[in-house]
Formats: sequence, C-alpha cells, structure tokens
Amino acid sequence: MYTYFDVNKKAMNKKVIIIGAGVAGPILALQLKKIGFQSEIFESRSENNTNEGVFLGITPNGLNVLKEFIDLEKLKEDYTPGSMKFFNARGKQIAELGTAYQKQQYGVETLQLKRANLNKYARFAAAEAGIKIEYGKRFISYSESDDQVTAYFEDGTSATGDIIIGCDGMFSEVRKQMFPETSVIRYTKLISTGGYAKVAELSEPLDSIRMIFGERGFFAYSVSDKGEVWWFNNYFREQEPQPQEIEKTVKTEIKNHLAEIHKNDDPLLSSIIRNSYEIIAYPIYDLPSLSHWYKGRVCLIGDAAHGISPHIGQGASLALEDTAVIAEQLKLNNEYEAAFQAFQSRRQFRVEKIIKSARKVGNTKTKTNPIAAWFRDLFIGFFIHKQIRQLDWIYGWTLRNKK
Repeated sequence: MYTYFDVNKKAMNKKVIIIGAGVAGPILALQLKKIGFQSEIFESRSENNTNEGVFLGITPNGLNVLKEFIDLEKLKEDYTPGSMKFFNARGKQIAELGTAYQKQQYGVETLQLKRANLNKYARFAAAEAGIKIEYGKRFISYSESDDQVTAYFEDGTSATGDIIIGCDGMFSEVRKQMFPETSVIRYTKLISTGGYAKVAELSEPLDSIRMIFGERGFFAYSVSDKGEVWWFNNYFREQEPQPQEIEKTVKTEIKNHLAEIHKNDDPLLSSIIRNSYEIIAYPIYDLPSLSHWYKGRVCLIGDAAHGISPHIGQGASLALEDTAVIAEQLKLNNEYEAAFQAFQSRRQFRVEKIIKSARKVGNTKTKTNPIAAWFRDLFIGFFIHKQIRQLDWIYGWTLRNKK
C-alpha cells in the first residue's frame, strides 16, 4: 500500500527519532518518508509482545488517514461493525445509530478491531517501506545540542537525530521528561472494562453493537466475524487500582460487580459475563491541557500531547490525524520550532473540543433514576438523529479542510 511521492529535497538528510510503535509511530514514519525525512522508531516492548487485549473503534477521520498506507480490508480479518443499536432494561430497542451513511459521505465506515491487529498492520506497512523499528528500547531521557537531539534508553543505548517526536501514549515518558511539573495525569474514578466470551446463543456475527441501558447500569456487546463476543462497560471505583491489583483482584471484582448489577436484565448479559475467558481493565485518566506540546527539538502527538478518555472512540483517530498534520508542517517549515508551533495551532482547538465531548458521554453511562430513564427512552431517537449531523465535524476531517 505504501506509495512514495512528493519528496521534500531539503529534508533528505533530516532524521526523526520516533518514540512509540503503536499505530501513530509507524504511520507517522510513513508520512515523514513521503516528504523525504528519515525516521527510526523505538518501542519499549518486545517485538513478540502482542498482549494488547483491548479493542477500539476507528472512525472515518482515522480510517481515511490509514487507508493511504494499509489495505482496510485486512483490518476486517477480526472485527465488529461500528453501527449501534440501543435497548432499554426491558429489552426494547429505543434507537439506532447506523454507519451506512458514512460510506456514502466519507468513503469508509466505522469499525471496531483489536488494537494488537491495528498496530501489527501499521508496523508491517512501515517495515515494507524500509523503516526500522527497534524493540525493547525503553526511553528514559534526552539531551539537546545546538543542532541535534539524543534519546537515551534503559539498556544503555542512545539514538541521535534532528528532532524527537513522542508517540508514547497517555503515560508518555517523553512528556514527563519535557514537562515534569505539569504532565501529571489524574485518575477519573472510572475503569474502562471489557472482555471476550464464547456464548452458544451468540455464535454468529452481529450487524451492530448492542448498547444496553440496564436496570442498574450500562452494558454493550457485539459479536465479531469470528463468532467471539466482545463486550465493554465502565466501572466506578473510588480508589485508583495499582497495576498489580488489576490482575490479582480488580478483574474478579469487576466480574462479580457486573453479575450483580445485571442480574435482573436480559439473562444473555449474565451469560456473557459468566462465560468471559478474558477480562480487560484499564483505569481512565485525564491529562491536564498542556500549554505547549513541544519544547526545543522535541514534540508530542496523540495521547502523549492530548490524552482523551475512550468514551467516543477518538483516541487512535486523533493520533492518526496528528501524523498527517505534523508531517505537513515539517514540510512547509524549514525551522522545526515553527513547524511544531504551527502543528499545535492547527490541532489544539479541535482536540480539546473532542476531549470535552468524550467527558460528557462518559457521564451518561451511569445508573439513572426511573424518570430520567423514561425521558431517555422517549427522546433518545431524536438525539441520535441529531447526533449524526453533529458528528460530521469529527468524522469529516481531512488534511485539506482542517476542521
């Protein structure tokens, strides 16, 4: 899929050190190769570490960046559609948010896929383009000279280039080194939970995600093209769990909690919970808005710069948008600091508006009283129809319109 064109001759000797080989790192390297920059990617995990059990949604704004480098049909080897059907506690369908219109309007439709598969195909595309990815390289610090910057890794090695771009996510070590006083993330008291299950009654793929507003809580599930049930939920927990707690106690705690709050809902939900062979639990954090996403020869993109909660599925798509914009600005500006400044200027208003939207959605997935539930059931169809129009400014983004 990789195509080589539009090379900036002035950039031929420029080298970029990219920290992080999730989806953004490899796609950024491909974007930079188009304009003549050399890139090398450094990833803290091992090459064989594919333990990224979470699945995520990719919406048209992200898919339209990806499709230049990855055959989107490959992403459908293990996926669920992005359409949603909403049900109340009595099992009545109260609304539907389809995605067929997206194909006509944006050329692609939202889909859900496993993060491990998304990252795998991004890395494959980078490798096919001759971009080197170094694994087992945990970034710990950097230093700058007048004309270069050097990244240092835990294993004692280092790498030198013209600029560093941090694509290392919400827990970015690059950000901590740049802004140690202002980059502290805040636990939101919510844990994003999910899992995989095999259920006899749900062995065939579903055409949509089932969004259930149960009697005492929210629950969502779908069935992949491989007949695997994918489910997700939010779990309120006052105390932030420590990493060791998540495996030892929190996952069992979540499973027991879900079984309790959904015991009066459709028995199918209890069956999914009971038959889950993998539970996923990720505490949700807020990243304070940074006044600068760059410092000297180092710049942040994606969640490292503007972490977003997962409630509207925009984390990966916003990071993919970032890769296109920062590459464009590095092409247009010979000075790296001018490029970084222009990149943040182009992106900050949009991403902060989307972050606020995600927080609002997260607040709706909690227990409601009967009167609120009655109004929700009555008016949700209207709000869903309105939402399709309102989502255009998110899904319709392109590098040209820069909305």
